[in-house]
Amino acid sequence: MDYKNNYPCVFVHGLMGYGEQDFMDVVFPNWGLFNHTFFKHLKEEGIETYHPSLGPINSAWDRVCILWAYLFGGRVDYGKVHSEKYGHARYGKEYPGVLKDLGQTEAHKKMNLIGHSFGGPTVKTAASLFAFGSEEERNGTPAEELSPLFAGGHGDLLHTVTTLSGVNNGTTLASFFGNKGMSVANYALMGFFTLVGDTYFTKFIDYGTSQWGNMPFAEEVHVAHIQNPLKYLDVFRTYDRNKTLDSIAHEMQIEVIQEAVNPTLQYPENVYFFAHRADGTKPGKNGNSVPDRNDMILPCWLVGQLTSRAMLKRLEKYGVKTDPNWRRCDGLVNLVGASAPLNATYEEADYNTDFKPGIWYNMPPERGDHALWVGWLVPKERLNGIYDRIIDICRSLPDAEDVQ
Repeated sequence: MDYKNNYPCVFVHGLMGYGEQDFMDVVFPNWGLFNHTFFKHLKEEGIETYHPSLGPINSAWDRVCILWAYLFGGRVDYGKVHSEKYGHARYGKEYPGVLKDLGQTEAHKKMNLIGHSFGGPTVKTAASLFAFGSEEERNGTPAEELSPLFAGGHGDLLHTVTTLSGVNNGTTLASFFGNKGMSVANYALMGFFTLVGDTYFTKFIDYGTSQWGNMPFAEEVHVAHIQNPLKYLDVFRTYDRNKTLDSIAHEMQIEVIQEAVNPTLQYPENVYFFAHRADGTKPGKNGNSVPDRNDMILPCWLVGQLTSRAMLKRLEKYGVKTDPNWRRCDGLVNLVGASAPLNATYEEADYNTDFKPGIWYNMPPERGDHALWVGWLVPKERLNGIYDRIIDICRSLPDAEDVQ
């Protein structure tokens, strides 16, 4: 294959995921888990990779703010307007920066962002904020305090944005449980992280919710200080109060993504966009798609029974009841849910398509479940082959500026 570049690849985990800063990633690699980590394979192929920890339950916005600090160094700035609006601290951890020279050297002229599951909404939001910033933050923050992220104008640092079973259009699983169910999930997750948030467990995984005030920064924790979650109920209420944004559980509902998330995002025309999906269903007795145990691990197969059947009437305006592809799923995310944003310019594609920047491409679904992309019980050769194909696309595409 004729490679045009060898830009670094930054992998973004999903809900309850973790990254290279966490000791958990040494014991059970998030990208590889019970099988192996494919980063060794990519390194042998000459690919520079990074996989940061952005917080298991942080919102897409907060994750992008952490990602910016992780890449360029400095203290995380969640935004003056944003933090006041949602009720958490403006500043977070300090990072040394792993790609401070991004955009300044030929090898690091650009990067590829690759997001799995809720990493999909994260890299979508990153593309929008990098390129266009935030008008709300620019209008509400003194110029000398404004983070470069919110100033915008950094879209040229991105070569490709790729989602892997990304929750780009929402999932019927989250919408089935609705606001009440997602609120229960929020309270449960925040309760657990509060309970162990000031113990040595945060060295194992940085839970990343320090901005909410329920735990200290990881570098400041005590060894064995169990906190009483009941003392932090006000924090939980604040985290959950909006029912839409800045709360990971609510941000996965179809109606929230379609009404409050996707309409606010812009996609730069000098970046290539790809939506990779997984489908582990088969035709059922009545013709509707049902989970196939042969292509799903047991947890995904069990959850998929609900995901493939939760065709709710209130979601009819989003095509859920009329488009049969909503019934196809990887166990956790519907095929349409993992496709290109419905309000974006997109095309169906294969690996021989003549790709153009500024367009989202729906790639052929891989047979498998939601955990396929992180290597749960996936043969090493297959997993390496999948990522070779994905990254070969990134390396073979010319810079958007060179496309006539």
